[in-house]
Amino acid sequence: MGSSDEKEIAENTGAGPFQRLLFALIGLLTGNAALLFYLLQNAISSRAALLRDHMGEPARELPYAWDIFILYAIFSLIGWVLVGLPMALAFPARLLSRLAWPLCLLIGAILGPLALLLIFVVMFGLQGQLNSFRLAHTESLWPLSILVSTVSFVMYAVCCARDSASKSRAYRVIPCSRHLAQEE
Repeated sequence: MGSSDEKEIAENTGAGPFQRLLFALIGLLTGNAALLFYLLQNAISSRAALLRDHMGEPARELPYAWDIFILYAIFSLIGWVLVGLPMALAFPARLLSRLAWPLCLLIGAILGPLALLLIFVVMFGLQGQLNSFRLAHTESLWPLSILVSTVSFVMYAVCCARDSASKSRAYRVIPCSRHLAQEE
């Protein structure tokens, strides 16, 4: 295989910008599905405890979890626009397909709190209250942002890796078949 064939393989094994946006959207939807699963699991556990102890309003637990999910899904979409899209467009898919899994988990866990912090800064900045910016009473949001971003980023990396692997297999066959056709 000549150097021009190797260059062609290297250029064509990465996903294009539209495909990376699609992979990032798939990642976001997967992260939000994990969040919904987590919230519903907690709501079912809380409902069972309330029924067992004959306390509170157990019938409100599932609708409350759904309401919380809708609110968090809106914020995760905003975080995706602020952090997820720039990450998907800034780094080539080939780079992400070569990352080790622990590093993918770490990057995903870092991106969620970063996105949440940017959301808070933008919200306070739009209100003109940046000097009164505080993170008080946000402790329950940080673990949820880590959950969504970790699942989202790992799914994005998996999509990029699978796409890169399938394209590199396809491009490895083409030069060999061209070479065999030239010999005949």
